[in-house]
Amino acid sequence: MIWTAQQVITAVGGKALNNKGGNKGTEAGGNTAIHGIAIDSRATQKGDLFIALKGKTHDGNRFTGDAIKQGAVAIMVAKDSASPPKTALAIAVDEPMAGLERLGLAARMRHQGTRIAITGSIGKTGTRMLVATALGAYGKTHFSHGNLNNHIGVPLSLARMPEDAQFGVFEAGMDHAGELAPISHLIAPHIAIITAIADSHSSNFSGLDAIAMAKAEIFSAIKGGIAFINADDDFAELLAEEAAKAGAARILRFGYATDADYQIVSTRRNASGIDIEAKIRGDTYNFSLGMTAAHWALSAMMALGVVDALGLPLQPALAALAKAQDLPGRGAVRAVRVKTAKTAINITLIDDSYNANPASMRGALHHLASMPNKNRRVAILGDMLELDAPEAKHQALADAVKAAGVALLITTGKYMRHLSDALSDAPIESYHADDHHEALRLAESHLKNGDVVLVKASNGIHLNRLVEAWQTPPRARNGDSHVA
Repeated sequence: MIWTAQQVITAVGGKALNNKGGNKGTEAGGNTAIHGIAIDSRATQKGDLFIALKGKTHDGNRFTGDAIKQGAVAIMVAKDSASPPKTALAIAVDEPMAGLERLGLAARMRHQGTRIAITGSIGKTGTRMLVATALGAYGKTHFSHGNLNNHIGVPLSLARMPEDAQFGVFEAGMDHAGELAPISHLIAPHIAIITAIADSHSSNFSGLDAIAMAKAEIFSAIKGGIAFINADDDFAELLAEEAAKAGAARILRFGYATDADYQIVSTRRNASGIDIEAKIRGDTYNFSLGMTAAHWALSAMMALGVVDALGLPLQPALAALAKAQDLPGRGAVRAVRVKTAKTAINITLIDDSYNANPASMRGALHHLASMPNKNRRVAILGDMLELDAPEAKHQALADAVKAAGVALLITTGKYMRHLSDALSDAPIESYHADDHHEALRLAESHLKNGDVVLVKASNGIHLNRLVEAWQTPPRARNGDSHVA
């Protein structure tokens, strides 16, 4: 249980509309146990509170009945909404989104543990997972799931945090200036991390320096806490200055640079992940990470940095990181059997289909190049969205494709056509698809047994549908809200 109904009513300033769905003998369901918070009726589970958010496309009030059928014991609705179902406790508020924010704030205010907030242009999710994995070796750790990193996802993640969690790890994202400051103040982190500054959402900014300043908003609520910055980043000094202005008590650095407090000396692939040699405050450590792409070494160093900064012994975290696994959609490697028109073949799939920008695309191609393989390397790439000068930035990936030793390239999207054109003289078998449906047909027509296949694009290009088509059973879509 994370809340009682009465605690929720008090936190959100709500009013119980009925006494249904509660334990027998309770007033207005006051002692009704709430085990989870949901904003999507399809993802609602038994014992949940369903919050009926209203978005541009969907109104959660339309799905309260579905949520109750799924097991919701209480629903939060706008007081001016249509009469709610009478089969579960109904809590009325002025506006459900404001109610969610109040519930998230209440969760944070009662929390006595340590909270970590993570942002950056690349690597947020992997870093969040590795920090949570490392801290899980020391106590009860709550962390945000899926893509819950915006003005809806962060209060939802906070509202789901058990009161007795020793650690809370939260991802914070943005695509415009001014978005991270309120998120940071809601989390009130003891530790704030910026993974890296890169060309992401650049169509909304005047340049990388503006992106860096927007990311630095994560430090706005850090007074007296600890800031982590990437020592290899061109904006490291700027970010350190912003952290100092915000009142950070300590500013720590991670990366390959020799002045990093948590320095990567080298990485090497092994059969199940990577071996890392590192220096932590001058002492040398050799450890393994159970993730296959070399860029996750940076995330591992952030995780170890957090553990060390909290004064915890490193060995439990090192053991936990050795068992970490690649994340679906973010570089997970697995064997897949693909049915083609003529036969079925076996391929090695690198599922990096969740999102893309120039830095992460180059990292994924480097990952493809590092794969031990005697057969062909194949790249199925889709547009990187929300970039300024997108034609030039897609075309500029040509050298990375060549360096990765790609034998077969399938592109899709109006901007990726520029990459395909830039490689017209290269000894690469290349095809361009109008959409993800055609990309799937081209892949199943031209893949060969033993191929290593990278799939990567921005979410809006839907190349994750290829991954879903090749997975048995199909992977559930990452949808956590009717309002998304």
